Formats: sequence, C-alpha cells, structure tokens
Amino acid sequence: SEVIIYENLFSNISPTSVHRDFPVEEESPQHLSVILFGIDSASRSSAIRRLPKTMDLLRDMRAYDFKGHTKVGENTFPNMIPLLTGLNVSELYLPEMPYMDKISFLWNYYSKTGYTTFYAEDWPSWDTFNYNKNGFQYPPTDHYMRPFQLALKSAEDIKYPYISEYCYNGMSRHSLQINYLKQFMDLYKGKRRFALSMINGLCHNTEENLQYGDDDLCDFVQWMDNEGHLNNTVFIIFGDHGNRISGIRRTLVGYLEDRMPLLQMIIPEQLKAHATVHESLLANTNRLTTHFDLHQTIVDILKRSFSRPSIAYREGKVRGISLFQTIPLARTCTDACIPDTYCVCDQTIEEPTTNALAKTMSETGVQMLNHMMLAEELCANLTLDTTTSVRKYLRTIKETRLIQSALSLLGNDDVLDRYIVQFQTTPGFGIFEATFGVYQDRGVRVEGSIDRVNIYGNQS
Repeated sequence: SEVIIYENLFSNISPTSVHRDFPVEEESPQHLSVILFGIDSASRSSAIRRLPKTMDLLRDMRAYDFKGHTKVGENTFPNMIPLLTGLNVSELYLPEMPYMDKISFLWNYYSKTGYTTFYAEDWPSWDTFNYNKNGFQYPPTDHYMRPFQLALKSAEDIKYPYISEYCYNGMSRHSLQINYLKQFMDLYKGKRRFALSMINGLCHNTEENLQYGDDDLCDFVQWMDNEGHLNNTVFIIFGDHGNRISGIRRTLVGYLEDRMPLLQMIIPEQLKAHATVHESLLANTNRLTTHFDLHQTIVDILKRSFSRPSIAYREGKVRGISLFQTIPLARTCTDACIPDTYCVCDQTIEEPTTNALAKTMSETGVQMLNHMMLAEELCANLTLDTTTSVRKYLRTIKETRLIQSALSLLGNDDVLDRYIVQFQTTPGFGIFEATFGVYQDRGVRVEGSIDRVNIYGNQS
C-alpha cells in the first residue's frame, strides 16, 4: 500500500506563470522600486517596546520615523484604501462591485510603467480584501500569495500535525511570508519592483506578540541592505493602525496607540540630492501625517516628482500632501481628513464613571448599537452592564484669555463638552468606545462611530 512519508507546502516566485501586458524594466535612480512592508495593528509606541532591535537598526540606517502619523479609519480596510487608492471607502461605491478588480490601486499604475508587482497577506479569511468581502476575481498582482495561504488554511482545518495559528513546519507564519518576499526581491534584483507585504497574524489579537517578530524583521531589513536591494528602493515599514483589541487598548496609552500607527521610511542616498526632499521628510517626522499623504508620496515616486512634489485635492479640499514637501506645522485633523473620532491633538482628563451623565452617555451608545442591529436576526438585544471609562476633552485658554473649546474647529457652537466613553454590554461583555457630544439643550449624541475595543472571540 502507498504511504506518505513526506508532505509539505512551498511558496515559489515563478516568472513563467506571469502574463504581463508591459515588460518589466530596469530600476534606476530615476525609476525607484517601492517596497511596502505592513504589520497589522502595529503602532509606533508598540514597535518601540516590542521591536527594539529593528527600531535600533532603522535608526542606524537613518530611516525617517514619523511620530505624528495618524489613522483615518477604524480597522484595516478603511486605512489601506486611502494608502492604496487615495480615496475613502465611501468613494469606492462597493455595493456596485462584486469584486475589487475594477478599483484603481497603486500597483496597477506601477505595472503599466514597467514594474513587476507583488502582494501578500497571511490571514486568508481575514485579509484586507476578503474579510466580509469577495476579494479579487483575478490575481491583482504578478505575484500573489493568497493561493499558498489558502492551502495552508486547508491544512490547518484538517489539523495537519505541524501547523498552528502562528507556525508551520517549524517556521513562523510571518517568516514564510518574509521568505516569499525575499524570493521576489532576489529574482527581480535590479528590476523595477512594487511590493505590498502585509503581516496580519503576528500581533492583531495580542499586542505583546509583536516581540516575536523582532529578530526576523531586523534580519530582513539588514538582508535588504546587505544584498543591495535598497540602492534604488524606497522601503516603507508601516502599520495600518495600532492595536484595537488587546488589553492595553482600554487604557489611555492604548487609546492613543490605536490611532497612531508605525511609519518608517528608508530612501536611497541619491534621492536626498533633490531639492528639499531630505529637509521635508525630516520636518514631516514631527508633523501630522496620514495614509493619504503616504499615498501621494508613492504617486510622486512613480511620476518622479521629487523636486516638485504634489498635493491631491478632492472636491476642492486638500486630501493628501506628498511627504517630499513640508507639511504645514499648524495642520489640524480637519485639514488632514482625519475624522474627529480618531484625532489625538486634544488632551483629555479622567472623569467619574458613576454619575448620571456617564450613565446617560453609555445608555445612548447602547441604544445606537441596538438600532444598528435591528436587521440582524441573530443578534441579541444589548443592555448596559457598566461604564468602564470616561474622559473629557480639555478646554484650552487662548492668547485672548477666553476659554474656548479645543474642538471649536468643528464649527458646532452648540456643543458644550465632548467625552470619550467606554462601556460594557451584556450579553457577551463587549466593550465599546464612542465620542459623545453634550449640547446646550443637555442632549447627548454619539459623534462618529462606535468601536469595539475588546476581542470578539466566538460572540459574532
């Protein structure tokens, strides 16, 4: 009888399987490659704690460390769409699209100008374009790791003995993806390359797990440098947002980290010769930036607009500013298209969780959640269990010595105060967070969205 004595799954970069309309051309100081290495749920602060070797190496390599980088949406999809398209999700008209193929992504534009393209994620059921969506009907890039990850998922479902959520045959899942990217880099060395590699599983559910990627990521960054892959490459390491569901998220530090993802950028030395590029990038490490700005920067790399960087407008309003030009110091969240819910420019103070106002705000949030779930037959009606945190936006004293709201830029003079409230509901003990406005008529309203800040588990 036949007996299987060895079984394994392999990923492979095979140029013979690629059918392109445009040939792959040579990279050069004028035609730079772009490598986007993303880590789902990685904030800058978390990276400093959990990736000390990598962050030290990036500092030694004079990477630009963007300290004011702020998310523009709750989770991965509404942050990756601005990065990859320059649009908000609401501007995509997704109900009219059974698949994502018709969306104009950055890799489409790069492919048309002689770049080979790459896209990989490591959670096939939860990745950016397939979680609650249909993904792509056809491979979106020349090299696409999803078929391998689906095979890995099938092996996990049948309880293959050498596989777990984080490992396969003695290797971490993120290492498998890094190796796939290294194959791509080596095979097309000296060619124009555009790559997006997104590590989902490492620290999405548990912020502490980011530390298990430090050695591998540090080695990869050093390998990129040693092998000459950075000579004509803009290398970007980023998070889509910070951690949204670990225990730290329910603290003030976690509130800030969720909103402020990691963004590090390495550029080739010759790019710094262009007027103002280095000075602007350096200045922008201490400015308010977003994924819209990063998108416009990558557009400028494609168009070689280094000396004349661009600004994107939408309906007459600035949407994204290329990081190759200096972003205004006085830029506000409204200027940067950051929703009020995710703005971190204003200080808050802790308030009691047991008074009448705290209860009113929490109950208003529960009512809104129940209204949102009216059409969902399987969802239980929620009730308030407890208010776990209340923070009030501080008011600031202007030079005129008149007390004005720190959020007066919203233009709503009826708002007396704003609060950030976390509350827990039953059944399920979900913890939710929302921003509430208290108005002159003493009415209370939810400002923006309500976000869940603890893990769902098997509840939904």
